[in-house]
Parts: sequence; C-alpha cells; structure tokens
Amino acid sequence: MIESMAKQFEKPKGILGKLAGTIMYLENRKINKWSIKKLQIQKRDRILEIGYGPGYGIKTMMSNYRLITVDGVDLSEKMLDEATKRNKEWIAAGKVYLSTGDVVHFKPDHHYNKIISVNNYPLWEKPLTSLKHLYHLMDRKGRIVLTVQPREEGSTDKTARELGEKMKNDLLQTGFKRPDVSYIKVRPVLTVCVTAEKD
Repeated sequence: MIESMAKQFEKPKGILGKLAGTIMYLENRKINKWSIKKLQIQKRDRILEIGYGPGYGIKTMMSNYRLITVDGVDLSEKMLDEATKRNKEWIAAGKVYLSTGDVVHFKPDHHYNKIISVNNYPLWEKPLTSLKHLYHLMDRKGRIVLTVQPREEGSTDKTARELGEKMKNDLLQTGFKRPDVSYIKVRPVLTVCVTAEKD
C-alpha cells in the first residue's frame, strides 16, 4: 500500500491518484505561496509551471495577478483533470493553458518571463537536458524557481541542503546565472528553493 501511494505521487491516477492529489494540495499550499513570492511576478508576465499537480499554484497566481498568463505541463492525466476543474474560469478566458507530457518535449510557440516547479524536479528523467531546454524557452532577464521538499523515505534536513546544492550546480551548468538557495521549515522536513536568472 505504501509503495502504491509512493508511485501515485509521481504519476497519480484512479482513486489513489485522487487521494494523492488531495494530500499534495494540502501539503503544498504553504510551499507554493513561498515559491510564487520568489518568482517576483510582474504585470503581463507569461509563466510556465512544470508539474502543476492539482492546480493550486496556478490558481494562486491567477487569483493574485490577473494580467498574467500561465501555461502548465504535467506528466499525469489525472492531475490535468484536477487542475482543469480548479482553474476552469481562467482556462475559458484563455489565460491558462494546461498540457500533459515530459517538459523535455514541451514545445510552445512563445517564450516565458518566469518558470516555476514545485516538488517536481527530482522526478525529471533528464534534468540537465530539461534545464537547457527551459533556458532556451526563457526570455532574457527571465527567472526560474525550483522548490523541493524531499519526500523519499529517510529524508532529513541534510537531504534538502544537498539537493539545494545539486539544483544550484545544475542551473549553473545549463547557463543560468546568480543562483540563490533558501530554505523554509515545513513539516515533515526542510524545503529548499533555488532561484536563478537568464542574462
């Protein structure tokens, strides 16, 4: 049962998927708000969220910054359904567009001012390739925010700090500049956020 639930957090589906989505929604609320603040959103920003899950982050952004537009990509069809229900008003208005698939294959016809990913980066199969791809999807002076609360069994605050260093180095390796690492204490373990920019 525990192993089944663990798989659901990666790619939720069915009844367990709905439960996993609800748990993610509740756990991620504080983390999402903190991460969105780190984005430093401006009027008319075009934003990409990778791993939008049940859509709480998108709902929060759209509720507070009405002039922005947000695209989202997530691996899970179940999360597409959940996020669509939560953001139907803005989808109908053409302000939010949601899709499924691996970000490494995501090919929009425009660029982004801001990119955000919360509790998703460790699931990327090709993190460096994906970051290089995102670098090319971003406008100059753009900003990326990667936030993770380690969730694998045995995770500690040290896990979060090590992950922060890894994300920082990955961003530098793929062309991003001025990475900044910060932490917030959210139960059950420390959460790390790394921000960086494109010159």
